[in-house]
This record gives sequence, structure tokens and C-alpha cells, in this order.
Amino acid sequence: MVNSNEKIRVGACCLLGLSGLLSADVVTLGGERMKLSGIVRSINEAGVVELSSELSPEPLMLKGESVESISFGDKPALAKPPTAVVELANGDALPVFIESLDDKTLTATSPEVGRLLIPREYVKSMQLGILDHKVIYAGPRSLEEWSSPEKTMKWNYGQGGFSTRTTAVASKKFDLPQQFVLTFTLRWEARQVPNFTIYFADPFGQVGMPTDRYFLQFGGAGLEVKREATKGRHYNTLLLLNRTPNQYPNNQLKVEIRVDRRNSRLKLLLNGETEGEVADPIPGAPTGSGVTLICNMSGGGNQEIRNIEILDNDNFMSRRGMESSSVRKNDSLISNEDDHWSGSLVDIRPRREGLMFHFKSDYQKEPLEISGSEVSSVWFASGSGSEPDSKPGAFMLRLRGSGTLHVTSCSFGQETASVVHPLLGPVKLLREGILALEKTRAQTESTK
Repeated sequence: MVNSNEKIRVGACCLLGLSGLLSADVVTLGGERMKLSGIVRSINEAGVVELSSELSPEPLMLKGESVESISFGDKPALAKPPTAVVELANGDALPVFIESLDDKTLTATSPEVGRLLIPREYVKSMQLGILDHKVIYAGPRSLEEWSSPEKTMKWNYGQGGFSTRTTAVASKKFDLPQQFVLTFTLRWEARQVPNFTIYFADPFGQVGMPTDRYFLQFGGAGLEVKREATKGRHYNTLLLLNRTPNQYPNNQLKVEIRVDRRNSRLKLLLNGETEGEVADPIPGAPTGSGVTLICNMSGGGNQEIRNIEILDNDNFMSRRGMESSSVRKNDSLISNEDDHWSGSLVDIRPRREGLMFHFKSDYQKEPLEISGSEVSSVWFASGSGSEPDSKPGAFMLRLRGSGTLHVTSCSFGQETASVVHPLLGPVKLLREGILALEKTRAQTESTK
């Protein structure tokens, strides 16, 4: 059995890989957070990482306990991305093409894994029709694609992210829809105090004048999401977290902000955990389409922002969070028109024109036939509320297409990765579909 101290974490990354050229893999070591770039050739069952690097004519062999995380180089986008996400009982998400469902098994195909036969009791939900043409931006890819004010220090670009040791500003205008998701990862050196301000829905108004926009501030006192307004109160606090930077593991923080300007609502997630959802108290949501990245430093440790991603929010993020903590005695089906049915999903059958859902409603004698193109979400009954017994994975894999897999062990080869999932058992994945590896919180605490 592999000692848990020798395992590597499975990392947190966002959907990248939209550009043509692949960048180097980046291995972050513990302690002083030293970084090595190169090509990860293998990771064996003991967690030893073989890294080809310009630093050495021979591959470097890195002990598993010294490796903090691995971010793999950018991946090419799929020509035909999956059209559904299956959420498993342990919270993992698999982007797939659904083939069929009966009373025992969900059959689906994953670009990264191949054909999957998933026991029905392991499926928590299915979200359909969500991944086509949803990525608005994934980067940064260069300094040139972002603008900086004159007489202002620019960010430095390298290894797919921006970094600075002083004050830096960068802005970019996007074609933002009414509903969008903004995600990014902040990093700072140990024993340093971060100081970030991120403006979004920014119209790039006149400098020094009140502007209708949102912004996030993160520093030594905590994190705050605020609304700036041109009428009424100038600054309005929407969310406030008095959580200091040293409370976030590994001196980094993944931020996800879901913006619904149509309904004037914002939702904040940090490291995948929901921190709050609020209504904008100011009438008329900001209409701007800009994002501005600011680091306010007078010198000191290195600060970074990377993995910036903007998605067209088709309510996939919101749908996935619905009813997630509730006990469901029956299956629930939600249509694209927000119609809700409660009862039992009898099966899903392939037809020439597409999938057909047969749903036995509480109020109908015969099962309803519902075209798959009309289905938004399905939530499966959880019976007594007890989920299948499974230990949390020691690692977390981030997959192309917003997928996640917690695994108890992993072994990497040149083209594939062999992992063990707590529910699915042994699984072989294509290496090109894996974006990152990182130790889970449970694994981190077990090594202390």
C-alpha cells in the first residue's frame, strides 16, 4: 500500500487550452514554494515525479512529499465538447455524452475516459446542454492582449499568468453577456500580505469619477465584494469575509464570481465553496464589459493572478448547486422552460432524433416522453439521504471541460494516467485531458 505521505495532490485549475501551442508543465514544491518547469514524464504509484527540465541533462526525480501541485501545459480545445455534466455522489463532475439510462446503469462517453458504465446509485445529478460555445476568455496569454495606463507599472507575464512585486494595473474589454462567470486564481508568497483589487462589469469611465461597476478587494483584513455606483451611496458592500490570507492553504485562492445582471444578483465561491449569494441593492445593474486587474504593492513578495476565465453563464453553475444539500425522496426533472416534475426517471433511450427521457410523474398514470433537447437538469432520488460509502480521494484531478475527479492514487505515463476513483474504481484517462493535480485538504492534513 502506498504511504499517504508519498502521494501528490491533485490540483485545481480552470478550463484552459484554447490556444494552439502547448506550454510547459509547472511543478510547485513545498516549503518555500519553489517552482520548476519542464515536462512531467511520469508519476508512479509512490508519488515520485519524473520531470524533464533544462536544469539538468538527466530527468529530475522529485519525491512525492515535496511536490505541492502540478499544473500541466495548456491543452487544445475539443472539436466537439461534451453536452452534459454528470455529478457523482461524492461531488465529482464528469463532462460526457449521455447514451442511455436504465434502472441500474447510466451509460455515457467521456473524451478523456472513454465509455463509462456508472451505477445509478452513484449519480447525483445530470446537467444537459451546457458546454457548447460557453468560453468567452481563458488566459492570460500575453501582456499585449491587456492594456495598462501610462506611467503605471505593468504586470510581468510568464508561465500562463501575471505576476508583480510592485503596483501593477491591466485592463481588458470583453463581450460580456447579461449572465457570466468570472474565475481567477490569486497567489502570494508565504509571510507576505496580498493586496488585490479586481474590477468587473467595468465601463472604463473617466478616471477619478464615480462609476457603475463591481469589484473585489482582497488583503490582510479579508475579502470584500463591493458595488460602486454613480447615484446614491458611492460604495456599497455586498459580501464581507473577515478571513485573513493565512487561512487559505498554500498561499493561494481560487475565486469564482457568478454575475446575473438580469436579476441583479451575485454569487461568490472560494476554492469551490459557496460563500454567499446577494442581491445588488442599487437599481440598474452595471452594463460595462471590462475587467481590470490591480495589485497595490509598494515592494516585497511576488504576487500572481492566473487562470483567468470568463464563461457565458447559462445557469449551469446555478443548476449544479440546486438542491445539492437536500434529501430527495423522488427524482426531479427540470425543463429548459423551468417546468418541474417530481417522480421517477424510468429510463433514457437513444432515438434517431436524439435522446428520449421517460419520466413517471406523480400526477400521471403513464410515463411522460420528454425530448432530451428540452431537459435542463435531472436530480436523482437519494432515498434516506445516505450517499454511497466512499473515502475521500487523496488527490483531485481537474479535467478539460470543467470536470473534477477525486482519486485515491494515480500513476502517469506519457499518454495516459491510471487512477483509482473511490466510486468508479480503476479508471484510465488520457493525459491530454488533465489540466492539473493537487493534494486535497484531507491529504494535506494527514501529512502534517
